[in-house]
Amino acid sequence: MLPEISLTPQIAGRFRAVFGDTVALWHSRLTHAQRSWTWMQICQGSFKVVIGARSAIFAPLQNVGLIVIDEEQESSYQQDSSVPRYHARDVALMRGKLEKATVLLSSATPSLESYFNHLYKKLKYINLPKRFGIAKYPHTQVVDMLKDQDESGKFGLVISGLLLDKIEDRLKKNEQVLLLQNRRGYSPIIRCFDCGEIVMCSFCQVALTYHSRGRYLLCHVCGYTENQRREMCNSCRSGNLVYKGAGTQRIESLLKETFPVASITRLDSDSLRSGQQITKILKSFSEGKTQILIGTQMIAKGLDFPNITLVGIVNADLGLHLPDFRAGERIFQLIYQAAGRSGRGNKTGEVIIQTYSPDNPVIKCAARLDLTKYYNIALSERQELKYPPFSWLAKVECSGPVLESAMHLAERVKKSLSKKYKGLYILGPAPCYLEKIRNQFRFQIVFKSIKTLDPNGRKLHSYINKNFYDFPKKYQMGKNQLNIHMDPLSLI
Repeated sequence: MLPEISLTPQIAGRFRAVFGDTVALWHSRLTHAQRSWTWMQICQGSFKVVIGARSAIFAPLQNVGLIVIDEEQESSYQQDSSVPRYHARDVALMRGKLEKATVLLSSATPSLESYFNHLYKKLKYINLPKRFGIAKYPHTQVVDMLKDQDESGKFGLVISGLLLDKIEDRLKKNEQVLLLQNRRGYSPIIRCFDCGEIVMCSFCQVALTYHSRGRYLLCHVCGYTENQRREMCNSCRSGNLVYKGAGTQRIESLLKETFPVASITRLDSDSLRSGQQITKILKSFSEGKTQILIGTQMIAKGLDFPNITLVGIVNADLGLHLPDFRAGERIFQLIYQAAGRSGRGNKTGEVIIQTYSPDNPVIKCAARLDLTKYYNIALSERQELKYPPFSWLAKVECSGPVLESAMHLAERVKKSLSKKYKGLYILGPAPCYLEKIRNQFRFQIVFKSIKTLDPNGRKLHSYINKNFYDFPKKYQMGKNQLNIHMDPLSLI
């Protein structure tokens, strides 16, 4: 199993070179007809190997002997938006147990839970102490963007002078460059310079992002679209709107202006229309026809191109300061994984990390590629705050179209809860970080059950079942909804 659809063409090509036509692909970019045909062929035993995204774990393979979860730490393995809610890694571990198959959790940056389970001997640990073949780890440099702007006198820089110089050097040497900016679109913020109003989605508590291709505004949460560029502030009627920030489209535009002769391609969900489009872009890069590849997190992991000698992380701080206990872990893994794309052949690689927080332990440890030090820091913080892997987690989310009604539902739920058992901590109710999504106001109650007193999570499951059995009748929901998330990956 793979976390990103963008990884399937390259991995599938390597497997087919060995196993021939017995390899099947399974992911959401397949048409309905392709999925139906593939499913039938698997049932008939025509395929012995299945490669795909999270739903591939349910493939009807017979006599399964090995299940590999590549980049097992990725949140994309969890289906959280629709029923059934599941984590493909956990399903894989259970399927492996039922079918007596070996389950391999593979990653250069394992999840903190898997790392913790290795420390406590729950998982067998296999370590690769050095890179494959003659490849060496890349050299890394951190660029303090605030200091760089002060010294250069150029404020609002998106790409530092150092990174531009490094890109120019690689182009002269006919080597390839990978640039990571984990934000789609052109400008993520549109702000009125006169009154300070930010253009927001009508249905979410989220700023609209401007996309230059098509000149439209898009909400990246619910998909709400305005089909033309804003020219006037809705609040004060001023025409002085400022388009701030940088997404992948703006990075692409800046580089095409700076290096007009270079072949530059962008790979993100906006540039992809089908699985064939992914294959086309990656094939062009593999053959050297593309010199600079710009993209979001989908290019940060799993891809293996030996001619990449420079990786630039345009803004390493994106997501770092979110109020979520896994925020630091995610950013560390993203930087570490992106850095791993550089210098995978016989040429020395280099990584440039641009940041406004150079002293943050996440940035410092990622720049040094020091996984052990950061994971020990993170485990210490998690233990102190009683978060996983030291506890079991559950989240009850109350939502509705009217703020007061959703809030009152959350308060009624909290008051009706039975007495806590020893080792159970209950937080909230409180508004979610993104309080309004798809015209629904959201409040959450978080349950933490300490593992030393609830080693297998049965106490927490029993408590949730007892308190929320037949909840639609118990709480008189009206237009409100109540969703229960066991082991949530995020509290956003």
